[in-house]
Amino acid sequence: MKSTMEEQNKTSEFVFEDEYIILTDDNELYLKQDWQGERRKIGEVSKEELDKKAEELKEAFADLKEEVEQVIGSDGISLDRLEALEEKVKNAVAIGDLSELKEQLENKKKDLQSSEEEAIEEESQAPETSVSEEDAAEAQEELVEEEESVEETTAAENSASDEEEETEDGDPLQFYRDIVKKAQDLAQQSDWSYVSMELDNLSHKWSEGPDTDSDKVKKLFQKFNKAVDQFEERKEEHYEQLEKKKQENFETKKKLLEEFEGIISNETWTATKRVSQMKSQWNSIGPLPSGKGENFDERFDELLSTFNDHKVDRMVQKRQKEEDNLMLKLTVLEKMERLASSMDHETENWDEIEEQFEDLTKQWKKIGRVPREKSNNVWERYKSVQDEYYDRKYKYDSDHQSKVDKFRHKKEKLCERAEELLEADDIATAAREINKLHRKWKKVGNLPQRDEDKLWSRFKSATDAFNERKSENQEKIHEQEKQHYQQKLELIDKANEVKHTDDFEKGHNKMQSFMDRWKKIGPVPRNKSNKIWKQFKGAMDEFYDRRREHFKEVKEERKENLEEKKEILEKLRELGQHEDPIKAVEIAKGLQEKFKNVGYVPIKQKNKMWKEYREACDVIYDRMRAAKSGDKFDQELAKADLDPNERNKIQKLRKEYNKIKKEAREVEKQVLQYKEKKTYFKPSSGSNSLLDEVENKINEAEQRLEEKQDKMDSITEEMEEIRSESGE
Repeated sequence: MKSTMEEQNKTSEFVFEDEYIILTDDNELYLKQDWQGERRKIGEVSKEELDKKAEELKEAFADLKEEVEQVIGSDGISLDRLEALEEKVKNAVAIGDLSELKEQLENKKKDLQSSEEEAIEEESQAPETSVSEEDAAEAQEELVEEEESVEETTAAENSASDEEEETEDGDPLQFYRDIVKKAQDLAQQSDWSYVSMELDNLSHKWSEGPDTDSDKVKKLFQKFNKAVDQFEERKEEHYEQLEKKKQENFETKKKLLEEFEGIISNETWTATKRVSQMKSQWNSIGPLPSGKGENFDERFDELLSTFNDHKVDRMVQKRQKEEDNLMLKLTVLEKMERLASSMDHETENWDEIEEQFEDLTKQWKKIGRVPREKSNNVWERYKSVQDEYYDRKYKYDSDHQSKVDKFRHKKEKLCERAEELLEADDIATAAREINKLHRKWKKVGNLPQRDEDKLWSRFKSATDAFNERKSENQEKIHEQEKQHYQQKLELIDKANEVKHTDDFEKGHNKMQSFMDRWKKIGPVPRNKSNKIWKQFKGAMDEFYDRRREHFKEVKEERKENLEEKKEILEKLRELGQHEDPIKAVEIAKGLQEKFKNVGYVPIKQKNKMWKEYREACDVIYDRMRAAKSGDKFDQELAKADLDPNERNKIQKLRKEYNKIKKEAREVEKQVLQYKEKKTYFKPSSGSNSLLDEVENKINEAEQRLEEKQDKMDSITEEMEEIRSESGE
């Protein structure tokens, strides 16, 4: 195969390797790096199915990436939502840069956590915050300017709507309106410390405002307090949730520590992947409750240090193992190279050589990894000896060459058909055939790599071009699908007409022809496919339900036929004891004809009746053959005064005679079987291909029987001639 597999890094020690995935010799598919940078097994897949699987995994990554981008770009996203999505990325079975998605989610989480932590810190420090006199003065000026601007704008608006309340600058009512408006705006914000401080300032400003007993001012004060109360409720709820989240973080870190301590105490030094996951999870956990888990980070670092120390020891052992694997692979390579170079035009033991080479290949695949810096050279050497072996085998082994040529011819035909479909008018039907061609390609054996690459490139080029044409002609395909839909509707109408027929044999043939035509018609619009299939199948089911009911009615008739055949069978058994075997055969022929014309018997009794009938007839015909056979001849031969050499000749001929006689009996049985089958066909004025075939087989079997009888007569004459020449 080519496609994805042929675009792989040729220096890889694996069956397939690219930027994201690895396929091992054991058909195990791995992500080279998941979101933690670790290799992760994601399933098992054959080399032939790799392309399809890779496309599915790439589509899965594209969908996941789109979801991450949408979540990150949205406002008001919660930490819980981010963590749920992060877990989804963690467990994703997809081909793509998962670590990049994980990093984006972590950055978003950090931003949210920072905002919350800053809010907490600002609020906790708000009462103690001190500013310089210059900063305070500047802030006060800005506040006054802002209030004046708001006051002017509000006054201008109120002048047009409420002339009764229009006042000169400094009107108390307008002063309190501005405070209420600003309080209401602030109460909707989530910068808790800033809003708290501003609301306190506004409250102080209100208390220092102009004195008035106006009812309107009292109502405004109620609105002011309501805005403050609403903000305080939101604020309290926020901090309750924040504390709850901190407690959850505490429990999560506690569990991670317990798990890590278990890994260390059990000396599970191979848990590198899990430790990496724990480390990433640990760093992503937010703040803890005040006064809790203060030594958690220190303890985690201690455990991590202990694990890393042992990890170094494991790396040393791993390196030594890779060096050992290198030596083993080089040894196997040398044997493979010697075996390949020994093949020439004088080689005869091809099966033995193939077995040896396959065994060496299996040994190679079982050996583990070699040092990374040497893996490319070793892999190149392995591929080279593989190519040399198959090139020489094709050159010098005629049987292998014939098989490869056969595979090549099949794949060339598939290429030609794929190229023909590029010009097909019915694109919808051609698309279905293209898919079938891909399945056929996978079933054909592999060629030498260079030929395989060349033909696969040709085949893939044709199918890719077809798929491009298909995507460019979607409107035409939809129109063709509509035509197919109309054709199938016509078949449904015809099936509905036939389903009421009482000629069940003819109806059966028509229904089968409708089904064949249905399969040949191309695809229909997807949303209508199931509906029309149910309609078509419904008509067929109704017909076959009626057909089954009909056969129930003839069940009694078949029981009567069974009784009649039993009577004939009893007469045939009696003929097996007849004093004149030859005359018994003449009588039996009439009974046989009558037996065949009786008609069907219950299906469960059919084989049993036929067996008993055949056994009864065998007895009659065996007795006839015995009467006509050379039993007397054998007796005379034993008494004859013959030369030993002549006697040996006659005995050899006699063995041949008996062999042919046995074969003749088998042919006679075949004639009886075919004649019995013939009785199951109803008389018809028209032609019947199946009946013609049975009659042809009867004629052929009778011809073979006549030839064997002639051979037996010839042998008998030859034996008689030998006896006469010996003076008999």
